[in-house]
Amino acid sequence: MTTLPADRPSSEAEVRAALLALDHATKHPFSVVDEDGAVVAGWGGATGRERFTYRYTVRLLPETAEYTRLTTSTTRTSSNSTGSYAFNSLWISKPVNEVLRAHGWRPRRTAVGKFLRRLVGRAD
Repeated sequence: MTTLPADRPSSEAEVRAALLALDHATKHPFSVVDEDGAVVAGWGGATGRERFTYRYTVRLLPETAEYTRLTTSTTRTSSNSTGSYAFNSLWISKPVNEVLRAHGWRPRRTAVGKFLRRLVGRAD
């Protein structure tokens, strides 16, 4: 993966294509789809009667080369579930964030985040 200068981020189309290329392409496979203009990386598992889903949604903001992100997870359990599974959200968020960073995109700072950075003396 090539790292680009921060003053010249990749286009939205290049970033979207790189994110979609992660679909089932990592050590811990997960799906990546384009859903209503956002890129959604997700994983789902089931053991017995328990079902688990995790979704990491990234919305690209091409005018500023920033992105917003939202994570959601659900667990549904019926009685008498058996079995086990292992999952770590970093298996999804880390490769997605690495692609975004490598293409020169950065997370959009929220008002709360900006306030906390100023409070601890870190510049925006």
